[in-house]
Parts: sequence; structure tokens; C-alpha cells
Amino acid sequence: MLLYGEATFENRLEALHQLVAKYGHLKPLRVLADVRRVTKMSMSLEEQQRYGVYLAQLPAMSGARIAMLNRVELNTTAVMRAKAKENGLELFSFVTEAAAMKWLVSTAEVPG
Repeated sequence: MLLYGEATFENRLEALHQLVAKYGHLKPLRVLADVRRVTKMSMSLEEQQRYGVYLAQLPAMSGARIAMLNRVELNTTAVMRAKAKENGLELFSFVTEAAAMKWLVSTAEVPG
């Protein structure tokens, strides 16, 4: 899942709905979300929190393994990841694709 350009609540929801429509039947769902090309965060704090809660409560995401690829200098997912975790879905942040892929295909609960 590649997210780029301006991050808005609407385009994040649209990307999530497309992901679920196409791959939501896979159990466990394994997602590599690459947000390194996001250049502008236009989601308010409240929208970021709402998105994290929504993501965690979406039935298709139950038990999902989600690796987020972030840029070191611009982490656009911290608030969403925190709210998702509070609601039972942990998203792990990575800087390299190799580390993210290694964890996604492993049986480890948390990245090591």
C-alpha cells in the first residue's frame, strides 16, 4: 500500500477501503504501508485519532500484521498508531523495507 503526496482523512479512508475490498479476506492480513512519499500531513489531530480508532475497529483488520514504512524526518503515522494500539491493533513502524518485510513474513509477534 503506497501513500504519497498530501495525507488527508478522506484519502486515507479511501486507501483503507480499497485495501479491505481487495485483500480483506486474507487471514491474517499482512500490510506493508509505505508512507515515505507523504509530503504533507493535512489531517487534524482529531482526524488522526479518529482514523486510528476506525482502523483498529474495522473487522477486516482484526489480527492484521501491519508494517508502516516512515521517513525518519517526517513521521506521519505516530498519532494514528497510538490510537490504533489503544483500541487493540498494533502497527509497527520501520525505516527500511527489508526490516518490515522480514517481520511481516516471520512468526514473531513483535519486530526483533
